[in-house]
Amino acid sequence: MAEQKFLERLTEPRTLELLSQLLDRLEDVVYLLDLLEQFLRRGPEVAEAVNEGVDLLRKGLAGMAKSNGWPNLLSTLERLRQIVESPQVQALFRESVLDLRAVALVGKMAQAMVEASQEARKPERRLGLVGLLRVLGDPELQPAMRFAIAFAQRFSRALGNA
Repeated sequence: MAEQKFLERLTEPRTLELLSQLLDRLEDVVYLLDLLEQFLRRGPEVAEAVNEGVDLLRKGLAGMAKSNGWPNLLSTLERLRQIVESPQVQALFRESVLDLRAVALVGKMAQAMVEASQEARKPERRLGLVGLLRVLGDPELQPAMRFAIAFAQRFSRALGNA
């Protein structure tokens, strides 16, 4: 009887749809499991940090109780709930903005932007048209240029479909 219920549930359209979504996101799931495994390996460090956090929280809550800060805490928590439930934040959860690969890529881009900004401030770096043509052949720049072109193409398509 239990096997039959399991098979019926497994063949339901919603179950099949969820399984398909899971398979589409399997790479992300594996990545998250790897992160979890690394997190668990660092258990003693994490436990110590949690203990310190709980100790700080106790001291903070004791101070709040003395100063009657509970209304402020409740007000802050209510505002946080409103923010998380807002259409804007919910849209972030639905879209690929929070995809682990996108977040990692944005992090790499931010680091490259900081380094490039520092490099660009050097006064001895003057680049004319001939210098620009010369660096276009630099093998180190090729991956970034391919990325920029591929991104521009896909972004143009996305804008056209908007």
